[in-house]
Amino acid sequence: MASPPSPRWAPLPVGFGVMLRNARVDAGLSRDALATAVHASPGRLRALEAEQRPPSTALAVRLADTLQLDPWQAAVLLAVTVDEEQLRTRRGTRHVRRRGISVPTDVRARISAERAAGRSWHAIAAGLNTDGVPPMVRGAWWGTSVRNLFAQSPVPATGLSSQRSESSR
Repeated sequence: MASPPSPRWAPLPVGFGVMLRNARVDAGLSRDALATAVHASPGRLRALEAEQRPPSTALAVRLADTLQLDPWQAAVLLAVTVDEEQLRTRRGTRHVRRRGISVPTDVRARISAERAAGRSWHAIAAGLNTDGVPPMVRGAWWGTSVRNLFAQSPVPATGLSSQRSESSR
């Protein structure tokens, strides 16, 4: 069973986005004003503050200069930077939490077994939440996330992904 490809950079440390937002607010700048000052889009700054994407080295340096970050804050910001080429794909910018974390094989097996036993997607999600199984992305398990995971799990006999819609099952 193949797991989704891992991103080219290490997981982002929690809290750098909050630090960046607090520095922006302390400087009295709106997101649009800061975006203009550092030559970035407001959407890029929103993704940085939400910790969905690491900054490029050049952007981190511009942010540190514009926000007049203290040495510790500047070091934290520079520690999470990534080269610009690593942030690009054929389609544009790569986001960090787009695919979520990989789901262990035992959780996939549990979902398959419970579905084969006739449980609904929502009942399976409720059981996973009750047992404290960490979800693929932040938050909680939902019926749709369980269904999507089940639809993308490999077919044991072929190793191919089963992409049939729910209505065709």
